[in-house]
Amino acid sequence: MKLVSFDVWNTLLDINVMLDAMAVELSKLVGACIIDVVEGIMLTRERIKAMRSKGAGNPERALEESQELLAGLLGINVELVRRATARAVLRVDDEIVLSGAKETLEGVKRRGLKITVTGNVMFWPGSYTRLLLERFGLMDYIEGTFFADEVKVFKPLREMFEKPLKAFNVKPEEAIHIGDTYAEDFEGALKAGLWAVWINPEAEGVRQIHERGFEVPSVEGILEVLEEIEKS
Repeated sequence: MKLVSFDVWNTLLDINVMLDAMAVELSKLVGACIIDVVEGIMLTRERIKAMRSKGAGNPERALEESQELLAGLLGINVELVRRATARAVLRVDDEIVLSGAKETLEGVKRRGLKITVTGNVMFWPGSYTRLLLERFGLMDYIEGTFFADEVKVFKPLREMFEKPLKAFNVKPEEAIHIGDTYAEDFEGALKAGLWAVWINPEAEGVRQIHERGFEVPSVEGILEVLEEIEKS
């Protein structure tokens, strides 16, 4: 194994912390009930994820599609969505970093492996996510970032997983991707020829569920997976 690709949200950073902050700021900007704003955000996320799991949607406008859909549902100008996400980035603190995330990156780094992040975008641009990774010290371990709005393709499309491989001249079988979404992260990586790890909080432990795929309860499980692959 030469490269480990990490999803970001609910793998390294807590998406709920960011969405809560965004909902608070958006409700302030539009003068709406926060419950209505939260419902709009959740509904938009469900719709966008359903689209992407089927390979639908426009990769060239991955960010704009989600912003415009949310703005349409709430009946507001899309600029208010953009402002709310910017405010949220300024609002969140280190509770956004998931338990074990930094230690896991350190463990992978000690193995001499390349570390990248491969992330879809929704509501805010990849540059905001990169800023948060930098702000809380996670970028110290990451050698490449591949966000959907910047590379113009999104998971689970094969091309998204091929981006870091080409950048670091790594073969698919020499790379492993870990993330919390079964369709986008796990199935997408497998179809692209990589090894794959699905973070399932309900899992009782590390378990192999595919010839090249594992299920783990949290991000730390990648370290055990790497050990098992080395032994095989």
